[in-house]
Amino acid sequence: MKFTLSLILFYISGVCLVNAQNQRGVDSLKRTLKKSSITEQAKNLNKLSSAYFNTNLDSAIKYANNSISFSSQHKIYKELATGYNYLGQMMYYKGNYVASLSNFEKFRAIAVQIKDNVLATQANNNIANVLIDQGKTDDAIQKYEEILAISKKNNDKKGQSLGYGNLAFVYRYIGNNAKAISYIFEQIKIDEEINNKMGLAHSYQQLVLLYNQKNDLDNTKKYLDLSLDKYKELNDGRNIAVSYDLYATYFVSLKNTSKAIEYEKMAINLADKYSDKRSLAIFQSKLANFYFEEGLYEQAAKDFIQAINLHEAITLQKTLAAAYIGYGKTLLKLNKIDQAKINLDKGLALAINQKSAIDKRSGYEAMTEYFIRINEPDKAIKSQKQFIAIKDSLLNENNNKQINELNTIYQTQKKEQQILLLDKQNLIQVLKLNENKLVIENKNLELDKNNFRIESQNLSLQKNQALLTQKQVETKAKTQKIRLLAIQNDVQKLEILKRNILLGVIAGALLITILLSYLFYNRYKLRQETRLQKTVLTQQDLATKSVLNAEENERKRISGELHDGLGQMFSAVKMNLSALTDDLTFKNTEGKKMFEKTLDLVDESCKEVRSISHQMAPNVLLKSGLATAVRDFINKIDARKLKINLETFGLQQRLDQNVETVLYRVIQETVNNVIKHSGANSLDIQLTKDEEGINAMIEDNGKGFDTTSLEKFEGIGLKNIRSRVEYLKGTVDFSSTLGSGTLVAIHIPL
Repeated sequence: MKFTLSLILFYISGVCLVNAQNQRGVDSLKRTLKKSSITEQAKNLNKLSSAYFNTNLDSAIKYANNSISFSSQHKIYKELATGYNYLGQMMYYKGNYVASLSNFEKFRAIAVQIKDNVLATQANNNIANVLIDQGKTDDAIQKYEEILAISKKNNDKKGQSLGYGNLAFVYRYIGNNAKAISYIFEQIKIDEEINNKMGLAHSYQQLVLLYNQKNDLDNTKKYLDLSLDKYKELNDGRNIAVSYDLYATYFVSLKNTSKAIEYEKMAINLADKYSDKRSLAIFQSKLANFYFEEGLYEQAAKDFIQAINLHEAITLQKTLAAAYIGYGKTLLKLNKIDQAKINLDKGLALAINQKSAIDKRSGYEAMTEYFIRINEPDKAIKSQKQFIAIKDSLLNENNNKQINELNTIYQTQKKEQQILLLDKQNLIQVLKLNENKLVIENKNLELDKNNFRIESQNLSLQKNQALLTQKQVETKAKTQKIRLLAIQNDVQKLEILKRNILLGVIAGALLITILLSYLFYNRYKLRQETRLQKTVLTQQDLATKSVLNAEENERKRISGELHDGLGQMFSAVKMNLSALTDDLTFKNTEGKKMFEKTLDLVDESCKEVRSISHQMAPNVLLKSGLATAVRDFINKIDARKLKINLETFGLQQRLDQNVETVLYRVIQETVNNVIKHSGANSLDIQLTKDEEGINAMIEDNGKGFDTTSLEKFEGIGLKNIRSRVEYLKGTVDFSSTLGSGTLVAIHIPL
């Protein structure tokens, strides 16, 4: 059986996954989030995003966005880079390659800025992986080779593992198995050296594909089991799904297609569970292939169409060629010759562009059958020759010999290392035994020395005993005199101690009295200052609230006056002028045209008054809430001049009216500033609500400004933004550099 699909086995670097057993750790992170330092809060937000990666992708995205907002606000650049990395990975698995690439580029820019070579290597690796999915094979190879060179220069073992593993995948994909084989075993050596379980699991999967290609089913099964065990140990659900897919291929080689379909469906269910859209597209195409091999062509056609739609929805180019070719082969079986040719042409063009040897082989094989069906033998023979040439290159005996030799060398080196390790352990044990013998001999010598010293001391003691007996008599007389003097000294000391205790008590009482008086006075003073501060804050809040309420009321009043007064007058003028049309006689066509232009000007004035009225007091804010009001506001802006992308999370429930009004005015003012001053053509707005409060991120690609001289740019608009946000006890941060756009981050606590 020949399969036209190959799953991309490179891996995204940088995520630290957490399994279900660490749920208590996740709960602990949430509890301590606000209690920790600023830097720890940024780290914990990224840890929460990573923890949810395998269980709830939407929650993971939310915490990654929160981390980016928080780290940007507090200028914690390493955690900001990590946040962009995590968000890029999540967008990658959701199939949003544009957003994924954008976040990886930001990740790389920050890593270069803070001179972190390890993070920069990870960023380049992830960017190259996206390029592979977009069909840019040569660009990806160049980046992987750069990663390998830099990692060798910096002695970065993990970076070298990434470079070898991904280069092995690409060269296997384009049919250069010789290079692929050598790179795989280089990666395995490094991963065993640094105990990189994830890297080993990916290497085993690559060997599965190579051994399956040469129909070595024993080694295929061996490395399949090894890779699956590693992924289960790592609790990596997405790659467990990939292992199920590879098991399906293995069962097909055993002519057990029903078992293959069962495992492929297991892979599809897991990919769907983890929102892994790219794997879902690949697995769906694989399942269609199995139905094709079973002769269920109608079912195969349906699944191929679904697979192609999934590929095109996320612009996944790398395996789209295989899906088109498979669909074309199915249409040939269904005798839909013309449609088959269209799909085979699309698939073969993609395969040639991407240098995919396996897909080209399958495409030329199908083209041979097509030309036979339409009775064009010359073209059929040409396609057959191209098919055979590619097939022979993939099954080259030198490649098979090389993989066996490298595997043998690898296993031999592994055994030699084990033997050396045993020899070292035996040598260490012998040295320890010799060391213990020397310690025992030293202890025996010490005992002999101590015995000699004891005998010498006994002789000295006997001599001293005689002298002591003589001196004891003399000492007794002196002792009696000393005792008498000691008694007299004790009496004097007791009198002095009594006097000192009395003085100490008096001094202590005086000191305590002074200290208590000072404390009571200080406490009274603090209470007075606290009361005064609370009164001032209350007055400030009332004043701010009054100003904002007065401003909103005045907007509503002016809006009503415009709508009900000036608007009605314009409508009456228009109606009266329209009524005069039939009674007036114009001297010439120019007079009639002038009259019609006047009517149009009146009509435009009516619309302008209505538009100003609605902007000053938008009814949609009162009726439908903040998200709908903001969307209504930006929909009125010309997308040709400024393209605005709005994303909202957690705003299904209505907020307090003051909060909605203030946020609406702040966003309105910010967007107007972008239109007037930034020169931007793209604007991203994110509104998120969680347990902590509401976050608003407004980012443009305009000319930006120097934030160190922010006071030069603070006109009435920016002051209004600050005063409105501070009224809600919130914070606003402006992040910008000249030529790099502006990011406005707003947080409102609830």
